[in-house]
Amino acid sequence: MHVAVVMPARNEEELIAFSINSVPDIVECLIVVDDSSIDSTAKIALNSLQKLSSSRSLITKLISGNGEGVGSAILLGISELAETVENHDDWAVVIMAGDGQMDPNDLENLVSGLEFADHVKGNRFHHNLGTKNMPLIRRIASKTIGFLTSLATGWNWGDPQCGYTATRLSMILRHSRLYEWQGYGYPNWWALCFSESSESVKEVPVKSVYGSEKSGIRIVSFLPKVSMMLFLGIWRRGWSWYILGKGKKTAHFMTRLIVSILWFISWAMLFISIADYRLLLIPFTLFAILRFIDNREQKERSRFSTEFEM
Repeated sequence: MHVAVVMPARNEEELIAFSINSVPDIVECLIVVDDSSIDSTAKIALNSLQKLSSSRSLITKLISGNGEGVGSAILLGISELAETVENHDDWAVVIMAGDGQMDPNDLENLVSGLEFADHVKGNRFHHNLGTKNMPLIRRIASKTIGFLTSLATGWNWGDPQCGYTATRLSMILRHSRLYEWQGYGYPNWWALCFSESSESVKEVPVKSVYGSEKSGIRIVSFLPKVSMMLFLGIWRRGWSWYILGKGKKTAHFMTRLIVSILWFISWAMLFISIADYRLLLIPFTLFAILRFIDNREQKERSRFSTEFEM
């Protein structure tokens, strides 16, 4: 399988050259997306790409983003890749940020995972070095969003916020809804989109890297926004799978009936318990049962799709 790297960058003049030069030899195409930087990121990136392409056989491109966010910049890079290469089924797209936070030594492991799945995500919590370099607030936010993403998708995600991913180009191009989310939180949006059609997914350990770079994420605004996206996502998937019976594999009628009844009873009991907190145990118990049933259904659909279980 051919490997391409899409590298979004915004105001990364101090780290973009390092990030470009760190790309492993197995990469055959490197597309850097300058997302409306106001510093020298584009100039430094162009110079680094020219030097790199002159020293090895590598397709390199620098394109300009529209400043709408990292999710939009990545999709622009993927669109450029789709126009540049042929036989999309034979290409893997790896996302490496231009801030040096993604260890190039992990890239081959990510790509190898595509032997068993269509979308492979890094998991910083499973790496043998752990997440000691990750700021505490980041760890708390990642665990919180991880729990919500697992509920919304039916998969057991350990680190859904990790943007270090390898994905089959052909699968990305099949999912036009990916373009509906532009900024931070795009890994969660991708997970939602892939979960609705039960694509095969996998997580592999990657190193947690934090240095002098500064994140553009503001946790106070990020958490509510992404949480709402995930909340709406689980309603949309639940309605599609269990009410309308859509998907690559239709759930058994009794499963659909039980999930639908339990879902609405759970919410009704949750609102009733506002008046009597002693009833809170009932809706949370019902939600736990729903989670168990939904997880089994997602695993069954994933096996149906590719014979792979996450």
